[in-house]
Amino acid sequence: MASAGLGLSAVFGPATFCAVTGGSRGLGRSIAVLLAERLGEGSRLVLTGRSLQGLQETKRQVEEKCPNQLEVKLVTADMGDSTAYPALFYDIFADTGPGAFQNALIIHNAASLGDMGKKAAEHFDPEILNKYYATNLTSVIALTAKFMEVFSGSNVRRTVVNISSAVAVEPLRHHALYSSGKAARNMFFKVMAEEEPDVRVLSYSPGPMATDMLQTVRSCGDKKVEDRFNAMESKGLILSPDASAKHMCTLLEEDKFKSGAFLDVFGRFSL
Repeated sequence: MASAGLGLSAVFGPATFCAVTGGSRGLGRSIAVLLAERLGEGSRLVLTGRSLQGLQETKRQVEEKCPNQLEVKLVTADMGDSTAYPALFYDIFADTGPGAFQNALIIHNAASLGDMGKKAAEHFDPEILNKYYATNLTSVIALTAKFMEVFSGSNVRRTVVNISSAVAVEPLRHHALYSSGKAARNMFFKVMAEEEPDVRVLSYSPGPMATDMLQTVRSCGDKKVEDRFNAMESKGLILSPDASAKHMCTLLEEDKFKSGAFLDVFGRFSL
């Protein structure tokens, strides 16, 4: 059974397979660059995202920080198309046979907000809803299952990180889809942690960050939402993606969290 407190070498040691979804910009890019500095010889970093140009820029930054230290693989993906999952998962996990890696880490960062112009009771189109939850929930569950299948050997240390949000537990206007998707993911990973004691599982709330996503939220047209984020900004609570990614890496390095925990960058809750 994997235990807490194993430290840096156990989490990011040599021959680590690491996949980061949504790695083309924002927090995903920051996570990729910071993790790359910690991955040892023989490691592979797989970045997925919809924008090949964005992924290539992330790869450039990774290789600038860590030249010749690890293999970086790019996989363009539309997580909303469930029919493409078999081919997508094959690309992500290609050439990862038994014994290829000592550590396996997957970070579910990819997410979308949905239609921020709608209130909860205005989401009536089932096709749009199915597409949203395929992107933000179904793909995460299916990709996690494939990760567990590929790295089923007891000699591989496995870690799963779910990038969550405070709105998974704190309702925010115009966030019905985003909040419900994050809440469902949190509970899925809590159950998984109970069922898989040999796997380290963490849900992490990165806090509000200075990204394109935050700009979309702040322009949703709801004054209460706008006032909330203006107040957070005045208190210095809007983080850079690098700062939040660094905190997440520290949690993984210290490895003291209870598997399945939901932790917040500001320590507002520990669930």
